[in-house]
Amino acid sequence: MLLAACPAYCTDFFVAPDGNDNNDGSIDYPFKTIGKAVGLAAAGDTIYVRGGVYTYSGSSTAITLPSKSGASATNRCYLFGYQDERPLLDFSSMTGTSADGLKINGSYWYVKGIDFKGAPRNGININGGSYNIIEFCSSYENRNTGVQLQTGAAYNQIINCDSYYNRDAGDGNADGFAPKMDVGTGNYFYGCRSWQNSDDGYDGYLRGADNVTTTYENCWCFKNGYRKDGSASTGNGNGFKMGGYDTGYYLRHNVIYKNCLCFNNRVKGFDQNNDLGDITLYNCTSFSNGTYNYSIPLALASGKTATVTNCVSAGTGAVNLGSFVVQTTNSWMSPFVVTNADFASIDPSAAYGARNADSSLPNIAFMRLATESDLIDGGTDVGLPYNGSAPDLGAFEHLEGDCEPDGDVDIYDLECLASNWMDVNCGNCNGADFDYNGMVDFYDFCKLARNWLEY
Repeated sequence: MLLAACPAYCTDFFVAPDGNDNNDGSIDYPFKTIGKAVGLAAAGDTIYVRGGVYTYSGSSTAITLPSKSGASATNRCYLFGYQDERPLLDFSSMTGTSADGLKINGSYWYVKGIDFKGAPRNGININGGSYNIIEFCSSYENRNTGVQLQTGAAYNQIINCDSYYNRDAGDGNADGFAPKMDVGTGNYFYGCRSWQNSDDGYDGYLRGADNVTTTYENCWCFKNGYRKDGSASTGNGNGFKMGGYDTGYYLRHNVIYKNCLCFNNRVKGFDQNNDLGDITLYNCTSFSNGTYNYSIPLALASGKTATVTNCVSAGTGAVNLGSFVVQTTNSWMSPFVVTNADFASIDPSAAYGARNADSSLPNIAFMRLATESDLIDGGTDVGLPYNGSAPDLGAFEHLEGDCEPDGDVDIYDLECLASNWMDVNCGNCNGADFDYNGMVDFYDFCKLARNWLEY
C-alpha cells in the first residue's frame, strides 16, 4: 500500500548496524546511521531501519527529524523498522541531562516499529512538530519521560505504543506519555500502555498553553508511581493526570477519555489535578488505585463541563466527584452494586503481555465483564459502538460467544460451548448460555457463530 501511494520518484533508504555511511543506502549497501538517511530523505521517502541494536553516546540529542519540503498528510516521510525486524535505539551511554533520544521538530513524519531506550531526557520528544504519527513503538528506561509532546506540537497521533520504567533522578518528572507544558491542541492517543513510570502514566500538566484538547482512546495505565524494581517512587503516582497549572494560573486542558483502563497506580487513577477545562469520560474502568479511582473535585472554568458516563469503579479506590459533574449510568450509581463476580478476572498480570501481531493491545480477561454481570447492557448510548440492546459499562464491550471472556471468539470459546452442550438448569453454564435461557443449545451456537473470530 505504501509503495502504491508513493510517486515513482520516492526513494527507500536502508540503515543497518553493520552498515557504512559511505554506502549508497540500498538494502544491500545500507547506511550505518539514521542521521545520514534523514539528511538525504525528501518528502515521500522511506527510511527502513534493520533489526539490531544501535548504540549512541555523547551529550546531544541523538536523532532529529526536521520538516521536509513539500511534506503533507499524503506525502509524508517515513522512519520504519524493516518488516518484522525490531531495531532498538539504545541511548543508555549518552551523558548529561538535556539530550533526547529522538526529537521531532518537523511535521508529517511517520515513525513505526522501533524501540527507544535509556535517553538522558525523553525517549521521544515531539518538539513543535505537528501531524506526526508514532505507531507500535516502545520507549523505556529513559531518564525522563518516555514520549513527550511540547512547544506547540499539535494534531499528532500516538498509536499502539508502550512507555514504561521511565525514571528521573528525583522521581517527579518521568511520565509514560506527556502532552504537557506548552503543548498544542488536537493530539490523539490510541491503544497505548503506560506502566511503572516514576511520576505519572499520562501527564497533561500545562505551563504556557491553555484551552487545548487531547483525546485518549482505548489506553491503559497501571502501576505508575513505582520504580522498575517495584519499590514506591516519590513521584505523584497518578494514572491519567488530566491537567494542572502553576500557582496563580487557571489553565484549561480539555480531555476526552474513551474506553480507557486504569489500575494499581500508587495514588489516583483518573486525576483532575486542578484542570479547569472540559472533562469527558466515556466507558472507562478504574480498579484499585491508591486513594481515588476517579477524582474530579474542583469546579471548572466558566463554560466548561465535566461528564462521566458508563464508567466502572471497582476494587479499592474511592470516587470523588464534585456536584457539577454530570453523571450517567456509572457503576457506583443505582441500581448497580459492583463485586468481583462482575468480572471474568481481577488478575492484572496479563495486561503486561505481548501485543498482538497487528500491534493492538493483548486480549485479556482482566476487567472484562462476566457473562452474568448486570453491567452488561446497563449503559447509555454516547455514540461508541456496542453490542446488545444498550452499551455495557466499563472499558470492554462484552461479545456474545466469548465464553472466557478474553475479548475474542475463537476455538477456546467453541470448546467452552462444547463442554456445556445441552446442559440444562446450569445457571450461566460457565458462560456458554449466551441467550440466558438456562441451557446450552443450537441458539447459543448460532450466537457464537455470528461473532466467530471477532474481537
